[in-house]
Amino acid sequence: MKSLIFVLIIGFPISLIFAWVYKFSPKGIEKTQSMKIEKIKTKGFDHQLQINNKKLVVLPFKNIGSDIDSNYFSDGLTEEIIIRLSGIKQLDIASRTTSMQYKNSELDILSLGRELKARYLLQGTVRKHNNELRISVELIDLEKDSELWAKIYRGKLVDVFDIQEKVSKKIVKSLQLKLSQKEKIALCKKATMNIDAHDANLRAREFLFRYTKRYLLLAVELFQKAINLDPKYDAAYAGMSEACGLLYETHDRNPDWLAKAEESSMKAIIYNPNSSEAYSSLGLVYYNKNLLNEAFLSVEKAISLDPDNFFAYWVRGRLYRLTDRDSEAVNDFSKALDLNNNFHTVYGDLQMAYETLHDEKNLQKTIERAALFYPNYLLHHPDDSRAHQFYAFTLKRLGQLEEAKKEMQKGIEQNSNDPIIIYNAACFYALIGEKATAIENLKKAIDNGFRNYNYLIHDPDFYSLQKEPDFIALMESK
Repeated sequence: MKSLIFVLIIGFPISLIFAWVYKFSPKGIEKTQSMKIEKIKTKGFDHQLQINNKKLVVLPFKNIGSDIDSNYFSDGLTEEIIIRLSGIKQLDIASRTTSMQYKNSELDILSLGRELKARYLLQGTVRKHNNELRISVELIDLEKDSELWAKIYRGKLVDVFDIQEKVSKKIVKSLQLKLSQKEKIALCKKATMNIDAHDANLRAREFLFRYTKRYLLLAVELFQKAINLDPKYDAAYAGMSEACGLLYETHDRNPDWLAKAEESSMKAIIYNPNSSEAYSSLGLVYYNKNLLNEAFLSVEKAISLDPDNFFAYWVRGRLYRLTDRDSEAVNDFSKALDLNNNFHTVYGDLQMAYETLHDEKNLQKTIERAALFYPNYLLHHPDDSRAHQFYAFTLKRLGQLEEAKKEMQKGIEQNSNDPIIIYNAACFYALIGEKATAIENLKKAIDNGFRNYNYLIHDPDFYSLQKEPDFIALMESK
């Protein structure tokens, strides 16, 4: 395996260029489906809408079990069904990130269908208790406002893979889709046969983008558990690469993290050459190695394999910023946010890009959009320390300083020793003119493991500190 990974690393740029020029995807080479004008009848109104007659939306399955911690499982079930169906050429299925945006939506199904221009909608519930599983599923034809079919599946946890396959096949049959042999095989393909590995991978992804060191280390532990249980589980390797890459970039500049990230993404590609996540995580590795050409090739390959990979757009947007192409960065950051509204770190990236472009109008729009987003997000994710801090920066920009200080303090109290949380606090206090508090937090961040000194020196948030003796002494000591 070590020899194989070494050969892959040597030949990767050549193979990546070849793969990029000759673009393939799980659906093959295909023509974009045409949109048909259909008439949707709702209560008392007729709407002439542009809808896709073969578009299906899989709504996030609702967890109706007593254990709220099982939300990760119902979300994972939704994503797995979408992945199975996304390989069918005749079917236009809404992306995972698009579907997940409607997890807590109060829209009725007809309004939702109009908003997404979809003909069909799949919804369901999940009850998971110990080793018992009960899943109810319903497929709706929104044009006719009628139920095509509904079914309840019962079994053990290990039966979840068979249930996913049965639901997918039932949809294909109901919509009278004709599958190629390749599509039939893809529909039945299982990422893993080990239910415990599957469960560990889903749990890890729940923590992945919360960014604190504690959560990232927990994600690494769970991804490793999944890999130990199934050494060929490509999704777990891709997730491991993302977690290690983010750990290296934001918390611990130990090169072992970056090496682990690169090795994991390569293994994911070995076991699944069409893994978009593997290529986007590899792009993050090359970004941190300052190998910009390789990073661009990796993320563009990721996007070609999955045009809805929000992480790939985010990495490419950062690459554009690094190469003074902020106009293009804005497009990618906006795309990432549209695909996954909960990936809130992009709000900060967008604001910095607009500031560089001196685009005050769109900067203000982004700030106002963030101000609307964070209260609802924090209602559902009160333990997201970075979200409290980013909300504090947003409130500060809106001139609500006292409220901003309270939100910043909440984030600090939740993770008082996390180097990134403390570093963000230092930035905040520098921006509001509390220089002594800013320097005190910066020292603490460094003591707790912050090592990205090149970023620190060029961070515009600290411009107000550059003539302060304590700040100068701190920089000289590094």
